[in-house]
Amino acid sequence: MIHYLDLKAANFEGAIEFYTKCIDALRASKQAETPLALKAYSNRAACYKQISNFDGTIGDCSAVLEVEPENVKALIRRAQAFEGVERYRFSLQDCKTVLAMPYDKVGKTNWDLCNMMQHRLNRTVQQLKRMNSS
Repeated sequence: MIHYLDLKAANFEGAIEFYTKCIDALRASKQAETPLALKAYSNRAACYKQISNFDGTIGDCSAVLEVEPENVKALIRRAQAFEGVERYRFSLQDCKTVLAMPYDKVGKTNWDLCNMMQHRLNRTVQQLKRMNSS
């Protein structure tokens, strides 16, 4: 289980390489939407986020969300990545999607994180609106 060891040792590039090979093999065998593929996309997105490859994070989370639109982890990771590339409205939309879900599905930690992000993003969007209207 090289990928797990790479992830635990913070060898994110090694883990990304492993997950990419896994995803490529699953695509080649027409299994790009299987639970294993979704897990590989999710794990690779987590690695991308750790090395601040926000475009990679957004792409992999979007691949998961195409199949599982209410995947809380993917929505939160993508919201964080959107914020990282200053696409605040998209980030805010993902946060709102999570906050609209049943609390017991989201969990306290995720709900608190999205709520905090939503407030911060709302302030940022309002500041940008004021700057652009000046």
